[in-house]
Amino acid sequence: MDKIKKALEACEKVVDGIEDGTITTESALLQCSKIARLTNDEENLIWLQYEYGGYPRNTEGKIISDAWNIAYKKGRGYQENGKLYIFTELASELEEKIIAQQKAVGNFTTNGASVSGDLALLAMDRLTTNVHRSTVTMVSDVAVAQKRLASLKAEYYEYALKKQIELTFGNVATNVFMRYRERVDIAFSELSKETLLKLQAIEGKLESGNPEMYSQALTTCRRLFESTAVELFIKYFPNYTNKTYKTKSGVEIDVSGDHYKNKLSAVIEKLEDKSPKKTIVGSNVIYLLDWIDNLIDLQCKGVHSDITKEDAERCILQTYMCLGDVLTLQ
Repeated sequence: MDKIKKALEACEKVVDGIEDGTITTESALLQCSKIARLTNDEENLIWLQYEYGGYPRNTEGKIISDAWNIAYKKGRGYQENGKLYIFTELASELEEKIIAQQKAVGNFTTNGASVSGDLALLAMDRLTTNVHRSTVTMVSDVAVAQKRLASLKAEYYEYALKKQIELTFGNVATNVFMRYRERVDIAFSELSKETLLKLQAIEGKLESGNPEMYSQALTTCRRLFESTAVELFIKYFPNYTNKTYKTKSGVEIDVSGDHYKNKLSAVIEKLEDKSPKKTIVGSNVIYLLDWIDNLIDLQCKGVHSDITKEDAERCILQTYMCLGDVLTLQ
């Protein structure tokens, strides 16, 4: 079983268990820690480790600042007399406290007590008063502990539920993309060897760890569009000698020389005319090409000196999808 499946199972145990009342808060916490570990959620794993093992303290015995802030944001914060505080009992401690005090309340009674002598009435009154006062205090302590435990339980439930939604959507997206990829890969296989080599060249640039290579990956993506545009234009407009092409909207666009965007626009328009369904492929492709050009232009001007790996990854993914959309229109 892969990590995602295990994480989803843990999410289900927490969500269903809390909703049905069949899981302890401590057990829910441990399942949440498992979810964080399986999904490499380092930030929340730290929080959940604090929840299980206690929040770290400095040499003076006070909880360190970063840990205190995490605790306050994660359901442990409260205000009293205008000041901010956190409670530090662990979920397991709160659960044990509630059980122990509920038993104590049930056993704390004057039943079976007997007094005698001249002051018997006074002694019984005092005993009754003390029992009542202690019972009220314990009931109040139980109520506070239950409120705090409910706050922690709500945090664990929310974390597991969000992760469940995130992972479920990720699975759906993965399956959709895999089916999309099967269709697109067939279409890509029909491109020329020179164009396919450009696709191959991108992978090495992405794994280099060098920002300059990320920039080259963007340039390669643009060249991939250029060569695809030329290839498809020749295919769908054989022996086309005009320098311009008139679009459906009546606009004349230059398709001569290296005007690859216009060539690609003409190809897309022709393919969309043949398609039985309306598509937004053209606008998506032009948006992506403009984004690539703007990013590269900014870098050349020194406005944005480094292309990040995230930029390069986004560009590659969108290039694959946009080119795939164009090719599957055929």
